[in-house]
Amino acid sequence: MPFLRNKSPPAISWPVGREDGTATTSPKSSSSPSSPKSPSSTKSSSRHSYQNSQSSASTAATSIQPEVDSSGTSCHYDADDFFARCREDLDVSDDYPTASTLAQAGDVPIFDANGQSRPFKSIYSGDTVIGERQLVLFIRHFYCGACQSYIKALNASIDRETYFGMPIPTSITVIGCGSPALIAHYKKVTGCPYPIYAEPSRKLYEALGMSWSLSIGSTKPDYMKDTTLPGWLAGQLKQMAKTDGRKKFRGGNWLQIGGEFLFQDGEVVWCHRMRNYRGHAEISQLRRVLEID
Repeated sequence: MPFLRNKSPPAISWPVGREDGTATTSPKSSSSPSSPKSPSSTKSSSRHSYQNSQSSASTAATSIQPEVDSSGTSCHYDADDFFARCREDLDVSDDYPTASTLAQAGDVPIFDANGQSRPFKSIYSGDTVIGERQLVLFIRHFYCGACQSYIKALNASIDRETYFGMPIPTSITVIGCGSPALIAHYKKVTGCPYPIYAEPSRKLYEALGMSWSLSIGSTKPDYMKDTTLPGWLAGQLKQMAKTDGRKKFRGGNWLQIGGEFLFQDGEVVWCHRMRNYRGHAEISQLRRVLEID
C-alpha cells in the first residue's frame, strides 16, 4: 500500500486487519486470556448510527480588551499579554486507571467517520485488537492546531517503515472529542494514517481522568516549534470558518484536554495526561515508550 508523506495525503490506514471508518459489522469484545484484570467479555452488539444532534462544540468566549493608540484611529491587543493570563497547568497524575475504571470506560461507544459505533474496549481487548500493544492518543477538539501539529510530528517521526518495524507490534488509534462528521476533515488536514474515532460525549475522557483546562502552557513543545501562538489561534478559527453548515460548531469542546494510553493484554501499561492545551507527551518520549529508541 503506498505511503505518502506530503502535506495532505488521502486517508491511508497502516494498521492491518481493520478498516478505518468503513466497518459494517459490530466488533466482538472479549477478555484477554492473559490478563486477569482485563474487562469482562461481552456479546457482540449492533452498531448504531450517531445522531448529529447529540454533538456540539462548546467554546469559551473570552473578552479581549483592545488598546487604542494615542491618535484614537486604530486599536490592537497584545497577544503575549493575553496568553500569559492562561498559563496555570492542571494538577493531574499519570496513575494508571483501575480495573473498575477500565470496565466503565470500555463500554463507552466511539464513532467512526460514518457514524457507526463500537465500544472503546474493542480497541484494546477481544478479537478486534491489532498488535500486541495498542497506543491510543486522545486529542482535543478537531480544530485544535496544537493537536494537529502533534499528529503531523508523529507521522514524520514514525513513518511506515518505523511503524511496521517496532520491536513490539503496536497499533495506534486517535480519538477526538468532536463529531464524527469532522473526522474526514481531520484526516485531510493532518494526513493521519491511523484510525480516527470520535467520542463527543466526553464520558470516556472523564472516566480515564482527562479533564478540561484554560491553560495553554508556559512551554512550547517540540512538536509546535514552527507554530506561533497567534498563528495557532488564527488557524483554528480559519478552519472552523471554512467548514460547511452546522458541522463547523461540532469540532468538540474547546476546553477539553486529552492524553496518551498504552494498552497490553487489556491493561494500561503506560499513560500520560495533558496538563494544558499543548501538553501531549513529546514524540521523543513516545518513541522511548514504544521501544523504538
